[in-house]
Amino acid sequence: MPGDDAGRRAGELLATRRAGRDALYGESGLVLVEAHPSAPYVVIGGGGELAAVIERQALLLGWEAVRVEAAGPAVEAIEARRDAACVVMLSHDEQFDVPTLRAALAAGVPYVGALGSRRTTARRRDGLLAAGVTEAELARVHGPIGLDLGARTPAETALAICAEILGVLGARKAGALRDADGPVNA
Repeated sequence: MPGDDAGRRAGELLATRRAGRDALYGESGLVLVEAHPSAPYVVIGGGGELAAVIERQALLLGWEAVRVEAAGPAVEAIEARRDAACVVMLSHDEQFDVPTLRAALAAGVPYVGALGSRRTTARRRDGLLAAGVTEAELARVHGPIGLDLGARTPAETALAICAEILGVLGARKAGALRDADGPVNA
């Protein structure tokens, strides 16, 4: 039935947190499905140049962004907008990272990422496990954060991070379009 398919497709489009439309044909005729979810809301944990550049990149994409520099305000920002939140943790302070990432995972935030070397990522992981985060929840943390684009500068790193967020929200695996099958804008 087109109504059931339309409801399913609307849910799929809304889950990507991006506007989209689709036309479905059924026995009853044509059904147009349009989704206009709220813009992704990025909570950036930490300060400095990279935080500022990520915020600007997010705004360029039409997203909302907020920078926070302590666990309390970060958790408040996540809880205020858990329906559309993405968390980008730039801090390397366990007192900030652990409660913020734990809150994001508990809230079901669709994208949770944390900057750091593999050693920092392992240390952060240990802190999250000690705080009661499960292995299944830890598997949702993107860390080290960002796509492997060869980024070196803060602007390039911000692009790699925002590109990863876009891919995760769209349920896409990043890769070159030339290597993909099917329509380009699917």
